[in-house]
Amino acid sequence: MRAKVFKPQALYLTALFTSLMALSPMSIADALSDSEATIAASDTSGSRSQKKVERLDDQSQRLLNEYRQIKAEADQLRLYNEQMTRIVDSQEQELASLDRQISEIERTEQGVLPLMLRMLDNLEGFVELDTPFLPNEREARVALLKDMMSRADVTISEKFRRVLEAYQVEVDYGRNIEAYRGQLDNVAYDFLRIGRVALYRLSNDGTQAWIWDRNTRDWNVLDAAYLQDLRKALKVAQQTAAPELLTLPMPVVQRTTTAQ
Repeated sequence: MRAKVFKPQALYLTALFTSLMALSPMSIADALSDSEATIAASDTSGSRSQKKVERLDDQSQRLLNEYRQIKAEADQLRLYNEQMTRIVDSQEQELASLDRQISEIERTEQGVLPLMLRMLDNLEGFVELDTPFLPNEREARVALLKDMMSRADVTISEKFRRVLEAYQVEVDYGRNIEAYRGQLDNVAYDFLRIGRVALYRLSNDGTQAWIWDRNTRDWNVLDAAYLQDLRKALKVAQQTAAPELLTLPMPVVQRTTTAQ
């Protein structure tokens, strides 16, 4: 006959069941209350732990956002500083260049001023020897430029520009025709200029005309046959008549020959 073997687990369960059976209903109720309290306390502790974790997570996220913002601002500041450094370097180079230019201008002024004075002297002599059209206007222009040379409130560049402008005006006189009213010996006349080729003078009643002779530097009386064409040419220059082909007398320039 086989003997029965009792396992330890069975003995434990039997003992536990025996113990529970030995407890009164009141004791079982108290044990259940204690278990519920323990579970409730555990739930409360877990809730507090969860809230603490959530707070720590929020704090970590906030710190991470602040770090990213500060890093972005630091990157922008670094780029700004690099840009400002380049600008400052460029300005320093520009200042150095300006210093060199100022030094060069000071040296240039010493040569430009005498040059402009010689240019004005030549221009004055040219006006005196040229065909005598608009004499008052041209002489006044040269006198004004000479007076400007001694003014400290006018820059060297402006003086030089004005001198060149006066030369350009004289050049333009040789490229156009002009009619104007002027006086000679306190008598008013109509003058007609054809570039620098010819200069005519007509009386107010249109019955007399003269042409400037470069050789004698005097006015020569023109034949009455030219009066009609001269009056037409005067109207064309005044832009009161349409251009047309006209026959006008031209001054004869004598050529000097050199003996061989």
